[in-house]
Amino acid sequence: MREVGIGIAGFGTVGGGVLSILRSHAGDIEARLGARIAVRRVAVRDEGKERAIGLAPELLTTRVEDLLEDPGIAVVVELMGGVDQAFALVRGALERGKHVVTANKALLAARGDEIFRLAREKGVDVYYEAAVCGGVPIIRTLREALASDRINALHGIVNGTTNFILTAMDEQGARFEDALREAQKLGYAEADPTLDVSGGDAAQKLCVLAQLAFGARLRPQDVLTEGITGLSPEDFRWGREFGYALKLLAVARRTGPADGAAPGAPDQIEARVHPAFIPLGSLLAGVRGAMNAVVLHSEALGPSMLYGQGAGAMPTGSAVVSDIIDLTRNILAGSPGRVPLPPDRPLVELRPHAEVRCAYYLHFSVKDAPGVLARTASKLAERRISIAAVQQREQNDQGKPVPLVILTHQAREADLRGAIDEIDRDPTTLAPTRLIRIETV
Repeated sequence: MREVGIGIAGFGTVGGGVLSILRSHAGDIEARLGARIAVRRVAVRDEGKERAIGLAPELLTTRVEDLLEDPGIAVVVELMGGVDQAFALVRGALERGKHVVTANKALLAARGDEIFRLAREKGVDVYYEAAVCGGVPIIRTLREALASDRINALHGIVNGTTNFILTAMDEQGARFEDALREAQKLGYAEADPTLDVSGGDAAQKLCVLAQLAFGARLRPQDVLTEGITGLSPEDFRWGREFGYALKLLAVARRTGPADGAAPGAPDQIEARVHPAFIPLGSLLAGVRGAMNAVVLHSEALGPSMLYGQGAGAMPTGSAVVSDIIDLTRNILAGSPGRVPLPPDRPLVELRPHAEVRCAYYLHFSVKDAPGVLARTASKLAERRISIAAVQQREQNDQGKPVPLVILTHQAREADLRGAIDEIDRDPTTLAPTRLIRIETV
């Protein structure tokens, strides 16, 4: 039977899942491929470390160069994480004409353009299904299943840690700090959760998705990014009163050419990651715990949703092995490049964040004094911001702030920010205004 050799760099949680699947499903994989996938080398930091999955000593190496120098390895699987070392490995593999599978969204967000350019030059493939949403096949859907369609909008819950925390805050009334500790205790959050709770992880993933969905060229710093650390249980209670669920969303939306652009100008897209209220009856509102989901709106198909586990050894390992199988098929058929890499030039432009338009939830803490609501409404009206709903709570304790909640109709981000700056400077405003965007998914 024919064999295709692979080398794996990194043998942590995901690497263990990959080896487990390759072993336990070997018979099924060989029957489907008509060939055997042979693991030639596994690069690790410590050869002597005890591992749940045993490996023959001759397979282990501490030198990633061994994967590059072995002529029997046709596919290099990068599971190291990080950017610099991973990029050096991937570049070395591509330069030697080896195909690459990676689960590294940080690498693709930071150095994807260089990686894809080199792969095109060398006539080899780069597959990366596991880089976003673990085992949920969103990459394959965008690259293949919807290749004939035109994506107009993408809304995703792409970080399981934050969705677990927000679910606990919603269902248990937990404070952010308590929900985070519970997530860490159960293994859903890292000891240092900054990348997750700041929205940074989701922004990296959105860069990857926006490139496939729209032909965008984004870096994480290009994405409007806000995390969840400023949310309180009170926001969830207000949201339920208005018929909303609160989620950390990754949003990319086609908005058409820039205002006043010449005919034939490229479309613009919004690209943002932030907490958002969404209708309780929407597709994403019921995504609970550490699950991931992405809703796509495309011209031919309309709305569609992919849902599943976004992390863990087996879900992510399953996506990696699927990529290995696809690459093996290409190698056996002599058809590298069967699925084209992302375009080598941007097809859309990034819409300035100040021009984003959506509805907003505004939570003011104000003095219990006559005319406060009128002054607040007047400041919004001066910026052409229309009010959709107002709620105010009475405060029994004299001198304590009174919560004033306003929902707006669609407004321009720059106008809203300007109004909030003025309102927050007013002496009747006792705390910075909390802003949460409202999305119709």
